[in-house]
Amino acid sequence: MADKSDVTTYTVKQALAAKVADHIEIAVEAQDGTKLKLVATADQLDALVGDLETILDADDAEGEAA
Repeated sequence: MADKSDVTTYTVKQALAAKVADHIEIAVEAQDGTKLKLVATADQLDALVGDLETILDADDAEGEAA
């Protein structure tokens, strides 16, 4: 991934996903009105979902331990 100085951070206002032919498109609108369309393969999104599940499971475990 790019160096942190090359990355702009946006807060998501809403996001939608759709399967288009052989890929998946994710449309994102940020709080400031910026709109992005991300195009990804199913394999790329499977990896992302795995990362998100790991993060959320860790958060759940921390919440239960508290």
